[in-house]
Amino acid sequence: MRRRYFYWTYLVLALVLSIYGGYSLIYCLRHNKDISILGLVFFIIGILMLLIFLILFIISYFQKKNRPVEVAETKEEPILEEVQAELEEEKAEEMVEKEESTSSVTYSSRDDTEYEPVRSYRSFDGGSGYVRMVGYGPVLRISEEDILDMRNNTYYRIEGNLVKQLGSGPIFEINRNKIKNAFGGYLYEISGDSVYKVYGGYYASISGGYLQTHDLKEKYEIPSDLNMSQKLAVVALLFGNY
Repeated sequence: MRRRYFYWTYLVLALVLSIYGGYSLIYCLRHNKDISILGLVFFIIGILMLLIFLILFIISYFQKKNRPVEVAETKEEPILEEVQAELEEEKAEEMVEKEESTSSVTYSSRDDTEYEPVRSYRSFDGGSGYVRMVGYGPVLRISEEDILDMRNNTYYRIEGNLVKQLGSGPIFEINRNKIKNAFGGYLYEISGDSVYKVYGGYYASISGGYLQTHDLKEKYEIPSDLNMSQKLAVVALLFGNY
């Protein structure tokens, strides 16, 4: 099944390259423009890929056609084995998807005939609530490891030491009391009730359920039970890069 997927992917890629390259060349010729090098390269690669595919297809066709047939069993056995292998592969993939999509269930017995299902869930030691900008309203909604930026309706999740944007990937990385860009430098650190720019000094205070910049321009109400990872994520999302 994967082999067929590879063949179809190869053929589609060859067609796309040849069609795009051919269109680019025809467009340049019709409008008296210089021939696009990229279009020419795509056209040549696409044609070569199609020729290779055609040659391999012809070779495979004649090999199958000229294969001697000795007994009906010797002809059917490889086909049955291939079909069985594909069915087993599909079953295995379905089982993996089912295990990933459903939470694990264990059973505890009270007696010989009664069983009670006990579901295991992920635990996250953090708080929940809203981050509100004073005089404005809610800007972030926190539900343990999940964070919704209500300003642009973007979802984030804290997974281990990473803060991921759902549908995009990691954007921040947490290292104890510091947070950095996932693929860049450090941004902020929290020490006691103070927030510092790692390369810039004291920036804000975070205490008594409030987060406030040192110049008093921004002030937020925050849940008092947030853990360090949540606080760092909130600071990075509110104040951004610098």
